[in-house]
Amino acid sequence: MRTSLASVFLAGMLVAAPVFSQSAGTIKSVQQALKDKGFDPGPVDGRMGPETRSALKSYQEKQNLTADGRIGPKTLDGLGVKQASPKKNFEASGANLKHSYTKGGKDIGQGSAEAADSMKTGHVGNSAVDFGKGIGSGVKKMAVGTGHAAKNAGKGVANAVTPAKKTDTH
Repeated sequence: MRTSLASVFLAGMLVAAPVFSQSAGTIKSVQQALKDKGFDPGPVDGRMGPETRSALKSYQEKQNLTADGRIGPKTLDGLGVKQASPKKNFEASGANLKHSYTKGGKDIGQGSAEAADSMKTGHVGNSAVDFGKGIGSGVKKMAVGTGHAAKNAGKGVANAVTPAKKTDTH
């Protein structure tokens, strides 16, 4: 019994570790950055509450990041709270493309399917409209993702060329 309780406790701590690893100062900085960007995190109090998580998810979704409500390196970097490594920036760039092209491709496929259905019923004009809506929506998502990818790639290049300043400890 004692062993299983310890296992449950350890598992719970591992799941909660990302929450505990963020300092109140970092959370406050994230909350202020979210607020400055128009996402309401509630009070800027350094606590990771439901309002902060909701604001994080909204921000992450808008930036084509994984909308999990967690403060990860990509989110910190996007908010300007902490500089990510060049590798993280390039990984984020790839993730932006993958995410947006997947979503955009699905919209284009949906528009194609709707166009085919309209053609089957003899509504050729409607099929062109359906196809156009799918293409427009899909390409828009791809363009947004490509913009975010370019921004992240640019940050990666800048971070690789200009490393973070080291402070003198003398």
